[in-house]
Amino acid sequence: MKKRLGLIFLAIALMTTLLLSSTASANSWNLKGKLLQTMIKTHDWDDYILLGNQADPFAVMQARYHHAMFFVDDLDRLHVYTTAVYQPDDKREAPSLMVMDQDLYLSYGNNEQYVFRPWTEDGEYLLTSAMIGDFQLNGYWEDDDIGIHWYWAYQEGSTALWPVRVRLSDFNINLLPHSVEEVRAQNQMLAQFDSARQCLGFAYGSGENYSPDQPGELLQPKKKGTSAVYSAPYGKSAWRAGKGKAAVGLNGDIWLLSQYRNEEGQSYACIRYNVSERTQRIGYALNKDLGLPEITDWHPDEPLTGFAHVDVEATADTWLTDDPDVSQYPQFKVPKDTQFTCMGLYNDYYAYVGAEVKNDKFVDGGAIIWGFVPVRDLKPMEQEKQPEAMDKLIGNWKVYAGGSMADDYLVFNSDGTFTAGMWDWDLDTPERVGNAASASGTWYVTKYNPFMNLYWNKPPYQLTLIYNNGRVTIRGLDFDDEGFSLTNEEGGGGYIPATEDDVQLTEDHG
Repeated sequence: MKKRLGLIFLAIALMTTLLLSSTASANSWNLKGKLLQTMIKTHDWDDYILLGNQADPFAVMQARYHHAMFFVDDLDRLHVYTTAVYQPDDKREAPSLMVMDQDLYLSYGNNEQYVFRPWTEDGEYLLTSAMIGDFQLNGYWEDDDIGIHWYWAYQEGSTALWPVRVRLSDFNINLLPHSVEEVRAQNQMLAQFDSARQCLGFAYGSGENYSPDQPGELLQPKKKGTSAVYSAPYGKSAWRAGKGKAAVGLNGDIWLLSQYRNEEGQSYACIRYNVSERTQRIGYALNKDLGLPEITDWHPDEPLTGFAHVDVEATADTWLTDDPDVSQYPQFKVPKDTQFTCMGLYNDYYAYVGAEVKNDKFVDGGAIIWGFVPVRDLKPMEQEKQPEAMDKLIGNWKVYAGGSMADDYLVFNSDGTFTAGMWDWDLDTPERVGNAASASGTWYVTKYNPFMNLYWNKPPYQLTLIYNNGRVTIRGLDFDDEGFSLTNEEGGGGYIPATEDDVQLTEDHG
């Protein structure tokens, strides 16, 4: 009996030693608290170690070729965000983290800091402010339901409004604007593709951009073998990553983003899948390989179904990637002045473009490639202004029907400037007019080609309003017997002539 008890005690001692040894080994991450306890439960990140300091439940972790922000929410779920921090190739100092009053402070030295505030119960944080040298972004927190609605950018006396919402889950530290000039340039792209944002769809049930937390609709075909993955839904006519061998295992996790039927009637699924912990890939596989039905109801010439087709060009040397949310690995270098067909915006940082490639260069007649290029490095190709259409708009106008496509009143001047404003519709007419907010800027009209697939009614013109405060509005423009109408991908609003008393020209505020 004593011998048996001795063996039991010895077994317990050995188990305790092994458990302590395992925990000590696991804590080669140099972590503590709830983040440590969560990391112990997985072996996906055993090769990583703390970079800088930990501010539980946040830490930046590093491996030889990869840095990422690690975060554990109140439900003990682990979130990993690669684009939120600089990568080894950026050769930056270690970041500093601090949590104060629930806000997360991420700093790189004394001249670069980002502040995030908790927003939702499922662990989402929003950027509330950023400081990068002499450039600052300050968010306008509307309420707890809406959170940040837009940002003001400041730099050496100049300002600009940036109409986006930046979540920690899709925050991109490299592609965030670093100057007021960049904000204004990005606003032009955001406005041009306002009818083609989230062109590959959006995170299921949220209406927000795809992110590492919302990678798409999970598919688990549970089939043997693999399916070829192409950059575009054209099979062997399309470029294929992985040295022409990119494929996805049909027994693992696959995330569906959208679907597409090509001109030959073949149905493809746009999917995301993991290549490794630090690399994903977005591309196209045949529906039939994934167990998805063939597409029968298909309307590619409608904005909400098909892609846009707008010519853009690169304003700087940049890159094209098939992994915008994690590695951002540059599959192709993009020289300045390279032209693309832009099919819309994937999110606020990346545009989705099409081109043809051969021998690692963009050429006509090569393999079809669809991929992601930074928004900050693109601009729409210039279009010729239409003076006859502009002459029809000179004067005072007020909205009278439909949705809000622009301001409630618009005053177009012959010198290319405009005044505009919004009314408080809860006030009686005299008070509403007297309290109208006022803004101003420059404007012009260009021809619209229906092939661009931006507006449901295929108007003959496009109106561009560039406000002095940096925001931009671009809408489809058509004339009628009453006046004119402005449209987007699914709605419209009509304007009729107005008097100066109607619009109450007041002091400019932006």
